[in-house]
Amino acid sequence: MFELLGNMAPGMVVVLLLRIIVPLTIFRWPLWAAVASLLIDALDCQIATAFGCSIPNYILRDKYLDLYYLTIELAVSRKWANKIASKAALVLYIWRLAGMVIFHLTGEEKWLIIAPNIFEYFFLFIVLLQFLGKETRSRFWLDSPKRLWRLLTFLFIIKTPQEIVLHSWKEPAQAFYSWIRNIF
Repeated sequence: MFELLGNMAPGMVVVLLLRIIVPLTIFRWPLWAAVASLLIDALDCQIATAFGCSIPNYILRDKYLDLYYLTIELAVSRKWANKIASKAALVLYIWRLAGMVIFHLTGEEKWLIIAPNIFEYFFLFIVLLQFLGKETRSRFWLDSPKRLWRLLTFLFIIKTPQEIVLHSWKEPAQAFYSWIRNIF
């Protein structure tokens, strides 16, 4: 493995190590490690660029690394006492996984829009509730199918536009990110 890393550009090594090591901490600190994994995922291109390199075949590598940390989040969610939340997390994970597999087989990014990554936001929402003490082993915030559907509708509404921007409107997205970078 170290020989393989030695042949990679330093920026790629940093990105790869961050995207592999940080998600492992989700088992210990679900909320903060999931947020850190999300941020590293969002900034991996900028991290590589800071080291003077780019990420070849970015979208495929990114999706594999996404699947890695989403699978760790799924493992954590399977231990939740709230079975509504745990089962919903499994369904959302499978939905996203199906979209990723079809994308991988066809190369068509529309499948990443059809199967948006609602799982990640759902996981973050539930672990935030747990952190705040609103979702405990004996008291559930997510206590009914009606509340679940409201939450999923909300997450779908906020996540789908992001997927559209990332996987369909590439040039406007790049222009938007450039505009944001120039502000800061």
